[in-house]
Amino acid sequence: MELKEQIGEWLKPLLEEMGLFLVDVKTAGKAKVEVFADGDTGITISQCADISRFLEKHLDGSGLVSDHYTLDVSSPGMDNPLKVPRQYTKRIGRILHIIKTDGTEVEAELIAADEEKIKLRELNKPERKKKKGAAVSPSALERAGVRPEFELKYTDIKKAIIQIDWSKIKSKEVDMEDLNEDAETE
Repeated sequence: MELKEQIGEWLKPLLEEMGLFLVDVKTAGKAKVEVFADGDTGITISQCADISRFLEKHLDGSGLVSDHYTLDVSSPGMDNPLKVPRQYTKRIGRILHIIKTDGTEVEAELIAADEEKIKLRELNKPERKKKKGAAVSPSALERAGVRPEFELKYTDIKKAIIQIDWSKIKSKEVDMEDLNEDAETE
């Protein structure tokens, strides 16, 4: 069994007990192991430490890692793409930048998620311009404020990144509650 799969097997009962889920395991040979876990209401530093101690007991002497390996356990963070359906469910209402498997990109609001697909709502589009700078009239749907919705299967998503709402950050004053909300949901 490969190291990543073995770590997943070891962690499954512990994470279920803690109300958490495994997002990803990254390795660099036998010298470095990174474990990313999350929960529906986030993950604490204390929980990361518990997971780390648990894994160390299994990894030490297992032969799966070198004698001087590095183990990092954390939440996925803002710069890591969404990987598992529970991450999407947790982020309903957020704006996602998605690169599809066909290479096209879309930015839309996540409005629903299940085990197979997500549902998105198009963002309000800025006023379109003709070649000579004259504005194009918005469609009847755009005038009515209706934003089309569409679905994407997870198999059609190459990468999905949460977009931070910078409008919540006011000049030099930062509302820490809003900032923490963005950090926790990344």
